[in-house]
Amino acid sequence: MKNGVKRFVQGRISRRDFVEWAGSGGLSLAATASVLRAQQSSDPARRPNSPASRNRNQTNVNPYEAWLQQENIPVYRDFHVADLRALRLKPWKRLNAAGAYVDLKGGEGVNDGYVCEIAPGASTTAQRYLFEEVLYCLSGEGESVIWTPGRSKQTVRWQAGSILAPPLNAWRQHWNRGKTPVRFVSITNAPVVIDLFHNTDFVFNNDYVFRDRYDSEPDFFGAGENKLYYKQTSGEESEIEGGVFTWDSGLVPDARRIGLAAVRQRGAGNSRIELQCADNSMQAHLSEFAVGTYKKAHRHGPGSHVVMLNGRGYTLLWKDTIKYSESKTQVRIDWTEASMFVPPDGWFHQHFNAGAEPARYLAATWGGDGKWFMRALGGGGRTHRLGKTSIRKGGNLIEYGDEDPVIRAIFESELKKTGLQSRMPSGGKA
Repeated sequence: MKNGVKRFVQGRISRRDFVEWAGSGGLSLAATASVLRAQQSSDPARRPNSPASRNRNQTNVNPYEAWLQQENIPVYRDFHVADLRALRLKPWKRLNAAGAYVDLKGGEGVNDGYVCEIAPGASTTAQRYLFEEVLYCLSGEGESVIWTPGRSKQTVRWQAGSILAPPLNAWRQHWNRGKTPVRFVSITNAPVVIDLFHNTDFVFNNDYVFRDRYDSEPDFFGAGENKLYYKQTSGEESEIEGGVFTWDSGLVPDARRIGLAAVRQRGAGNSRIELQCADNSMQAHLSEFAVGTYKKAHRHGPGSHVVMLNGRGYTLLWKDTIKYSESKTQVRIDWTEASMFVPPDGWFHQHFNAGAEPARYLAATWGGDGKWFMRALGGGGRTHRLGKTSIRKGGNLIEYGDEDPVIRAIFESELKKTGLQSRMPSGGKA
């Protein structure tokens, strides 16, 4: 025990490694905190407001960007990733796995993503941090061990198609229990958290336990019928009038097959369900639209990461005008299973099913029908309220009757290529 403390004080192991060693080596929380305080006070560069810790000439420093460089794995930046399962990864020292960051243009410093791959029989390094995340398993099978100090560990099994939301700042370690590599994508709010505190030691080595969110409840990651409920909402609070079906659990065993509820406000053949993930500020929903249909165009704040769970189709993005054909900025994204894209802040976007099966996606971002974040980013119900309100009434939704005629023409042309029939209503109705 003394040797471990001595090695840390001498700078031979990092602060993070010391905290992990202390947690597993039996050193009490009080003793660990005492050693950390002593080491911090003895290091001038770590003292608050120490001249050694600041550069008075710094300009436009972005802590999150600096942290990405230190991670030393690929960073992909574009409007989309065609296939997360085929993304090139590199060894990732911090997680003892392979990985890459996905910092797409629509994330805009609010949310990001990363892809992690674990070899058969291997595991990631145990981690905890002050940013939230939603994990979706792209391939393979395994389990996650999750715990907080002073409580028993919980093991959560998952497979391709599962969604896992580890509680904020709880320890988590992911294991590959199959015979093939495990790959998952995680959507996080790390950019905001790291930029806000600009101290990665505080973000990754914070002892605070959010027991109001997670206290090792036996059913926290449950999947019983009691996890699905109908939440009553008012017109000012929710994207869906009257109420919304919500899945309240830290785990969705199979997001590709869980039942959804019809929601005609967002388009023909559309259904969805909200995911209340670990009582986080960052929430998610699942949405599906039928063969031969497309959703209504809408716009909202930045950071909403869309991961396609199945299907084939495309999404149109544009800005500055209601009419797609009149916009000087047009982007088309063709997607299949495991594609990911993020509509930029305030851009209209519209999803089209051009394939022979229903298309389903996971969307994760700040907000949702759970905890609100910042009104400027769509919190307080603002984005959701306007997202279901027609542009005729000052909202952000383009009804079928108001859309650019070229939208329907492009869609019908796409269906002809595969011999599919349009199921879209005529006369501009939902």
